[in-house]
Amino acid sequence: PGVTKCLLESNQKMSPTDSNNYLIDQNSLIHLLWLFGHQRATTFKAAQNEGVPAPWSDEEKARQREMRKQKGTWRQLRHKEDERRLMERNRLKEEKNRLKEEKKVSTV
Repeated sequence: PGVTKCLLESNQKMSPTDSNNYLIDQNSLIHLLWLFGHQRATTFKAAQNEGVPAPWSDEEKARQREMRKQKGTWRQLRHKEDERRLMERNRLKEEKNRLKEEKKVSTV
C-alpha cells in the first residue's frame, strides 16, 4: 500500500496542468527513473520500519537465495518426509518378517 500510494502521488506531481504550461517529452524515460527512485526510497523506509534489511542488501539477497534452495512448499516437504518414514517403517516390517520366516525355516 505504501509503494502504490507513493507512485500515485508521484504521478500526480509529475502530471502537469494546463495552467502550469509544462511540456513533457513523451519519449523521455526520466520520469520513470524518478518514480523508481521514490519507490526504492519508500521500500527502504518500510524495511527500516519493519526491522528487516532492504531487499537489495547483501544480507537479504543471501536470505532469498537460501529460500530458493528449498524445493516445494513446507507442506510438500512434510508430506515427502512422511512418505520417507512410511517407506522406512514398511521396509523394517518386511525385514522383520523375512527374519522370522528364516528363523522358522532354520528351526524346522
